[in-house]
Amino acid sequence: MLMFALWYLDGSLSSDVGLGSFRDSLAAVTKYSRCKVLSSVNFVGENYAQASIVSSIEFDRDHEHFAVAGVSRKIKLYEYNSVLDNTVDMHYPIKEVSCSAKLSCISWNSYLRNYLASSDYDGFVSIYDMATGQKVRTFQEHERRSWSVDFCSSDPKLLASCSDDCRVKIWSMHNDYSVTTIDAKSNVCCVKFKPDSQYNIAFGTADHNLYYFDLRNTREPCNLLKGHKKAVSYARFLSPNEIVSASTDSQLRLWRVTEGQCLRTYRGHVNEKNFVGLAVSSGYIVCGSETNTVHLYQHDISRPLLSYKFDDGSTKASTDRVKKDDTGSEFVSAMCWSNRENILLAANSQGVVKVLELS
Repeated sequence: MLMFALWYLDGSLSSDVGLGSFRDSLAAVTKYSRCKVLSSVNFVGENYAQASIVSSIEFDRDHEHFAVAGVSRKIKLYEYNSVLDNTVDMHYPIKEVSCSAKLSCISWNSYLRNYLASSDYDGFVSIYDMATGQKVRTFQEHERRSWSVDFCSSDPKLLASCSDDCRVKIWSMHNDYSVTTIDAKSNVCCVKFKPDSQYNIAFGTADHNLYYFDLRNTREPCNLLKGHKKAVSYARFLSPNEIVSASTDSQLRLWRVTEGQCLRTYRGHVNEKNFVGLAVSSGYIVCGSETNTVHLYQHDISRPLLSYKFDDGSTKASTDRVKKDDTGSEFVSAMCWSNRENILLAANSQGVVKVLELS
């Protein structure tokens, strides 16, 4: 691992790079060497004939529960500590919400701990109170499939959504209609608020670009981030001024958003047609692959530090699945970090959710 780190570390020991910075980078690169499965959940339960792709998975504000959503038209809420109990054969959700359309994305409110937003294939953006399982509000302005939704951390009454109708919309929980609309001229695949600002968002489009906007002036983007060769499917802020984008060109790119500069390109996973998930935490980046594999990158390294491949016997129920995909086309489809740097959730197109520990 030490030789691997020295070979791939993007930078060298020069007069303008201190030994302290190099030491910190080397420690981060060599910190993890294996991935262990702590527990598994079968999202589709015993209904094996049901569509099983998990499109989104997210921890709630206090990291006591996590919600899973997918093309099965259901949102399921699990208690995290109960899922870690491996004395039972199958883990059941504590709450299940049926929806009218396939779900593309979910996002928890950082202030109202039970509030969860969803976007769906019919273009609706909905807010649920997961304590009761009841729908609180639905926004219906998108004209085509909505791919992404994100609650604002700085102002939790605001949320953003995007759609195949080429529009990004900003909503307020206090208004029936959108408060801002941005015409992107191309299908919009993902949208994300800047973590420390209610005014700045980034969104990725089918025209291969990532856009960074100030909502106080939506006539032109603050920066247009160009470099991907295919559609940009995810965007996640690694720090207030750094964002990671994923694309179906099988690349991740790290950008300095205020300067519009690409700092690094990450390669090693396979992503040519599906949404494979992207999550960031404390300088680490994790994404899925169309080889049914999870890949871990570190900020300073362009190649994966380690990988974990989903196995066929990932849950006891999965070995008996009637509609198991024998074509080898399974892919990792969603992931998120816990509040512990070394714990993450990953889900795949067969509806299997794994709790993974890095060590």
